[in-house]
Amino acid sequence: MLRQVLKDYQQIDTIDTQLVPGGESAAPKELIFHIMQDNAANVEVLDIGFGKGGLGELLKSHPATQHWSVDAVDGFEGAFNNKALFERKIYRNAWHGLAQSIPSDRLASYNIICLLDVIEHLNAETAKWLLRTLLTSMGENSFLFISTPLWFYPQHSQQSGDLEEHLIGVPASSMMALVPMMYAVNPPLIGGFVLGKRSLDFIEFFQPTTDKNFSYQRGTMLASATGFQNVPGKLFKLM
Repeated sequence: MLRQVLKDYQQIDTIDTQLVPGGESAAPKELIFHIMQDNAANVEVLDIGFGKGGLGELLKSHPATQHWSVDAVDGFEGAFNNKALFERKIYRNAWHGLAQSIPSDRLASYNIICLLDVIEHLNAETAKWLLRTLLTSMGENSFLFISTPLWFYPQHSQQSGDLEEHLIGVPASSMMALVPMMYAVNPPLIGGFVLGKRSLDFIEFFQPTTDKNFSYQRGTMLASATGFQNVPGKLFKLM
């Protein structure tokens, strides 16, 4: 169930918590500037798992995208204990809740849906279900921007209920099998991928692993075997 906290840049609800925003995304977030053919258009973005608001900050600080409308959702209460972020009008609408609760008609309204460093926090079945749901529900000409470590990156909870623990690793083979339109990578082997509607035809090949021995070394070897180019800072277009 979703609980709306921000509406049209105004805070309409508060969540009583002593928890604080957490999570530093290592995703190649700058990839978002290359997704749309025309950044001057009126673009609507959904930031799933917005955490400290890094993606929203990036978009609103860039002259080419500062006019974009950015909505957000996060399942961690502490993400909403961020008055300074909300006062700066970074996010238009924001909801407390899980991505699984977002109505399909709302998902269809966004040009870009962002799932940055989120899917590795889900169990394998939920991760597969969420990815299928997002690809199914998004608009025909919309994009899904997803990032994840391409190995089982060990990470545990830092505060109660923060959803920070990593539960799965995602092999590069799973992401490349989704036929991404473009991708980039940041150290340590954090892949960012832009998927279009066509990826839905290949969703059965998305197979995360719960094997905690799927190390960085093994992830790198598998990435190389699939043709994934591990070159930080470089954009690869496959369209």
